Amino acid sequence: MSKLENLYNMLAKIGTLFLILQICTGASIKQHIYANEEALDGEGRYLLRWNVVEDRVEFEVEAGTLGFVGFGISPSGTMTGADIFIAGVGADGSAYGQDFHATGETTPILDTQQDWRLLEAYEMAAQNKTILKFSRLLNTCDEQDFAIGNDTSRIIWALGATDTISYHGASNRGTKSLNLVHADTPELDVSTMQNFTIAVNITMPAIDTSYWCTFHKGPTLASKNHIVAFDTLLPSLESFQHTHHFVVYTCKAPGNQTDEEYFDRFTYANGVIGDHCFTTEELPIAQCQSVIYTWAKGGKMMIFPEQVGFPIGESPNAQYYMVEIHYDNPQLLEGVFFETALAMYYTPELRPIDAAILALGQYVDISLTVPPNQDAFKVVGHCSPECTREALEPEGITVFASMLHSHKSGRKMRTRHFRGNIELPWIDFDNQYDFDFQQNKILLETRQILPGDQMSVECTYSSIWRRGEPVIGGHSTYEEMCQNLLWYYPRGGLGCMSRYDVDTHLADFGVETYHTVQGASNLRYIIDTPTSIAGDYYDLVATKFNWTEDFLRAYQEERLNGDQQSHCGALRPTRYPTNFVEYVPVDECAIKK
Repeated sequence: MSKLENLYNMLAKIGTLFLILQICTGASIKQHIYANEEALDGEGRYLLRWNVVEDRVEFEVEAGTLGFVGFGISPSGTMTGADIFIAGVGADGSAYGQDFHATGETTPILDTQQDWRLLEAYEMAAQNKTILKFSRLLNTCDEQDFAIGNDTSRIIWALGATDTISYHGASNRGTKSLNLVHADTPELDVSTMQNFTIAVNITMPAIDTSYWCTFHKGPTLASKNHIVAFDTLLPSLESFQHTHHFVVYTCKAPGNQTDEEYFDRFTYANGVIGDHCFTTEELPIAQCQSVIYTWAKGGKMMIFPEQVGFPIGESPNAQYYMVEIHYDNPQLLEGVFFETALAMYYTPELRPIDAAILALGQYVDISLTVPPNQDAFKVVGHCSPECTREALEPEGITVFASMLHSHKSGRKMRTRHFRGNIELPWIDFDNQYDFDFQQNKILLETRQILPGDQMSVECTYSSIWRRGEPVIGGHSTYEEMCQNLLWYYPRGGLGCMSRYDVDTHLADFGVETYHTVQGASNLRYIIDTPTSIAGDYYDLVATKFNWTEDFLRAYQEERLNGDQQSHCGALRPTRYPTNFVEYVPVDECAIKK
């Protein structure tokens, strides 16, 4: 035997002894390096680690039980329709693992085709832990399994007290949404970066939905810098529960005044705690229109690609920012005080590319109304070919990140991309949209948008949960939006959303005349005539209007495929292209067959 072989055998024995020592002493181990790790519960009892390797995903679970461990992927975050793997170590020390599926909130059913592969299982009795390593193809082509893609995966988990598969109890289960397949996150040591933090401390207004605006003075920089990461800081349970989303705008003073002369007196640092964004008569909201960052519930730290940065400090004076925070308080709690903060990490070491952000979708107004008792009602907002033709340079722009944004009724979203009458692959999509998991997601592949291209954001809603009531467009979490925020380069001035004409929309319901009243978060439409339907618009569509099947069919067709007004400087008519060749994702299962 060679010296090399002797060394190899010796190392192998040492490794085996080390593993035995770890198991006996109850030490936590991580033999493999996993690129991803998430605690699926709030107590660290269920840790998930994973890697995606070509067409397969490999998992490791560290679970706080010596009984069975359940892991599943669900279309809704419940048992119904879930693809489930149950594994553990039996009393005799033998490992077990099987592939199940669930048809409801009951004992899961064994799959006819076993696609989950148990790689390793052992217990650490001293720590009351079970370690599982298992894998599965991303797409098994098994109707009883759930295909894993780049959109949201709703993970469900359970811990059994014993190895007998039975009901685990309400406290031993949970759900969490993740992107299992995603672009690699660039490495960034934020400790080497400058940090500008904006913090807002507030006693949350005791109303269902608040949009609260505050003004802040940014750092004074000697030269241009690049923001390379954004992070959200929610230091308390209250901030985590009640901060739904926020948007950061840059502000520009009017006329010949400097930004400092105009904005400094409104800043949070000077004692102005802010005001309701839509009804304030004190704050200069109209002077802050350019978005530089947006975050929504469930979002994580955004790190830019290595060659890309968002420019700041291009003038010798400090930049002023307005932060619009959406506070969600459905229980109308009073006296709840907490902090919401965000951090911008920036550096004077400039990157080659300046980034910008672009909003697509439909304007927020009542023309986005989802009828009652609908499970898959579609709404669309367009960026017209005329808009991109006028705003973009010949080389176009490159999209590198996306955040799809809807509210509680949103079920699916996709941003479609047309060049002439050909539909190109979707820029972004989510077939399992989760209101509580909205990410600034780096795309797996960048997408080029050229002059004359059209982009259309299509949202699918369910109003079933409203129990016979409709859902209208608005800023409350119980109302709806249909938007996609895209990060792109090089920086430009494209702004591109659309709306269905409100007057036409109201006329479809028999409205003759109306007036509007500005509410705390929305513009309210009050019907004057005919008197038989006079009153608030919501009351009309909720209780006074007869939603017949014929009306529903015509209404859905017109809202999805009818004319809208695209806003990009001038109003322009827009709709889906006529007779376009639809993009159909590659059916891997059909190819295999």
